[in-house]
Amino acid sequence: MESLLSRLRSASRETELRESEDDVSTSSTKTMEPIRLVDPTGEDPGLAGLTLAPRPSGLRGKRLGLLDNSKANSDVILRAIADILDSEFEFASVFSVRKHSASLPPKPEVLAELHRNADLVIVGIGD
Repeated sequence: MESLLSRLRSASRETELRESEDDVSTSSTKTMEPIRLVDPTGEDPGLAGLTLAPRPSGLRGKRLGLLDNSKANSDVILRAIADILDSEFEFASVFSVRKHSASLPPKPEVLAELHRNADLVIVGIGD
């Protein structure tokens, strides 16, 4: 009985070795399929280049906007950042707004509110 078990174990190890050698030899000759990236928002970003917004010359006395992406703790993180920055730069005001969904861009009316009420905006994520 013991010799039968020994032979079965030995045969099993040989099979595993052969299979792993086959995997190594075939994996080096296989080519990967091209990876296609997809924009999850469903909108075509187009080919136009991006232009950065002009940077303010200073932050003192500016109106700070906070755009909360609606994930857990995003509001806590943004408020803590705003408090730290406000103690140094003495913002005229701090305006917060929350997105309707973490996975979608902000609605135009949210962006319009930020534009009306803030000179600069910090966008935060949570989790």
